[in-house]
Amino acid sequence: MPVMDEFREEREAIRHGTAKQKYQYFKDYYRIPLIIILVALLFLGTLIYQIVSNRDPVFYAVMLNCISPEEHDWLIGEFADYAGIDTEKNDIQIDTGARFTIDSMDEDSYVTIQRLGAYSSIGQLDVMLGGGDAFAYFAGTGYFLDLRTLLTEEQLQKYEPYLYYIDAALEVNYDPTKSGSLLYADPRRPEEMEDPVPIGIYVDSSQKLKDAFVFQNAEDGIVLSVYSTTHHPDNAIAFLEYLLDETVS
Repeated sequence: MPVMDEFREEREAIRHGTAKQKYQYFKDYYRIPLIIILVALLFLGTLIYQIVSNRDPVFYAVMLNCISPEEHDWLIGEFADYAGIDTEKNDIQIDTGARFTIDSMDEDSYVTIQRLGAYSSIGQLDVMLGGGDAFAYFAGTGYFLDLRTLLTEEQLQKYEPYLYYIDAALEVNYDPTKSGSLLYADPRRPEEMEDPVPIGIYVDSSQKLKDAFVFQNAEDGIVLSVYSTTHHPDNAIAFLEYLLDETVS
């Protein structure tokens, strides 16, 4: 039978099939192309917004698995004042749309991986905040800076009680499908690791963060990490200091 005839018969069978059969057909043939198109549209939309608004992007924070009960424009305004950023000329983005579930790896999770990977590759992302197994997944991907290359000795000493570690010695066997596979030891206990690397700082003590956002599945704390491709490391540090200036002296 010619290929086109087989294709027509298959389409006809799907057209008269059950809702479950139609959904399965969509997943098998259209899901990945659709996700790729959506990521491309998101990227293009961000680029067009920046061009039209004529503001330079100077800070982009990803809030993983987070919701904002109320508008958080006040936090953006406060941070801009704290960091001396002119929001008439510069753009600050706080992204609360990143959804990721390591156990199911559903469409939302796939879109998040692709979108953040694309944005990170061009240096658009500056920091990620998140917690639990979802954050542990990204902690092991090499996205984030070793804070010893970013912070001064004085800053490292100041934040030492709040540092979040991964064991770089385990990276050779890293499996991103296994939750926390770089975190066999407690991320708060570097003494239990062979090669501890500080890649984040716990910021859940920040009242500003609590007032602005609610993070899902973050019982073990909220961590802030800086992307290794950031173009704005000074603003990333300023955001950290802004969040913790009332709780860490």
